[in-house]
Amino acid sequence: MEQPKFIINTAMSKEDYRKFLYIATFRRNKITIPLLALISIIGSIIVSLESGTLNMTKLIISWILLFALAIITVLFKVEKKNTRRIKTDKTGTFDSINTLKFYEDRIVMENQELKSKGELKYNQFFTLMESKDYFIFYFTANQASLVRKKDIENLQPYKEFIVEKFKGRYKNI
Repeated sequence: MEQPKFIINTAMSKEDYRKFLYIATFRRNKITIPLLALISIIGSIIVSLESGTLNMTKLIISWILLFALAIITVLFKVEKKNTRRIKTDKTGTFDSINTLKFYEDRIVMENQELKSKGELKYNQFFTLMESKDYFIFYFTANQASLVRKKDIENLQPYKEFIVEKFKGRYKNI
């Protein structure tokens, strides 16, 4: 019987989920902050036009305020989504141990507490992203699972293995 290359027991705490939401919002898509800045500058140009001329003081102040408002709005939405997910978690997803077995051609995922088991081939994943603390496996553009780096015993050999499996679909963020 084939032996897995790596076996990782990992969990996702409520704090891990919160960090993931921020990563997905601000780091996954590098255009989020520049887009907010652009929208804010367009709004501030409109606000600072006085009878055909641009009031620079008004432009700078309104841009800062509009950009801050846009960032605060996004932060509020992330926190609201986090709170809603934590409140509606009836399955015990948080802090339950997921056992991931990495074979040459597939990943087998098991969770004893949730009584679930699944298997996916590497080419069935949408993408893999690596942050400072996590490997984030995207099943689709909007559905993901994460592996905490602190749960991986041999990080460098694992990283080399998994990056090779996701060649062309791996991104370090």
